Amino acid sequence: MSEEITLKVKKEDLWKYSTFVLLAVVVIWGIVALTGGNSNNAPVVQQGNTEASTVSVDFSQVITDETPVAGSDDAPVTIVEFSDFSCPYCAAASGDNPSYTAYMQQNQPGWEPPVSNVFKDYVESGKVRFVTLYSIGHSGGHPAQIVAWCLNEQKSDFYWQFYAKAFANLDDVEDAAKMRTLAGTVSGIDTKKLDSCIASNKYDSRFDEEQAVGAQLGMSGTPGFIIGKSDGSDLSSVVRGAYPYSTFQQLIEARL
Repeated sequence: MSEEITLKVKKEDLWKYSTFVLLAVVVIWGIVALTGGNSNNAPVVQQGNTEASTVSVDFSQVITDETPVAGSDDAPVTIVEFSDFSCPYCAAASGDNPSYTAYMQQNQPGWEPPVSNVFKDYVESGKVRFVTLYSIGHSGGHPAQIVAWCLNEQKSDFYWQFYAKAFANLDDVEDAAKMRTLAGTVSGIDTKKLDSCIASNKYDSRFDEEQAVGAQLGMSGTPGFIIGKSDGSDLSSVVRGAYPYSTFQQLIEARL
């Protein structure tokens, strides 16, 4: 009798522990889904300490002939964004996805997307050169990134048009067919060259290569940004997360 009672108690305890573990998994899953699978996306709600660190950067070693670049090569300030088309916080930072912009503003009143505003106020005026490199943030976004790189081969403007379109269609970025269709809405592209580039798999190794560059510069999530003088004469600021535009404005102005 006593042995039966002991066994019954253990089974009940096991059921309780199993229930607790299940609830914990559900909570963790919810957090992961909200943050895009990466806890480093959380800094958007942080106050103060906007510069997680500084790093010495030789931009001539980071930027290659294949790197998507917007703005003048003579711009005094360079911003390198480490991003992933499947990352929700990257979509918010881009300013191209109204739903994610609204979400950010609900959580942080006064928040404004940094990338679109930097383009408007600094890239277009020749003060900032904006560069983007890949770093895994959510679940990969590889199909969209391959299309983007292939478009950049033809013309950098094609890349940036697609950049905005991809973030606006975040739910589709892992669907290669949909991304190819979306690329077709970019005016002026050579579709044969695009299809040939996509089929070649020529950029498959580039994901790991650019991920490694980010790791060397202290990036561990997306979005992440390096902001510094283009000539490398200062320590560049490392901004980890989708901080508001005002943060970027301050860091840029301090270098002009």
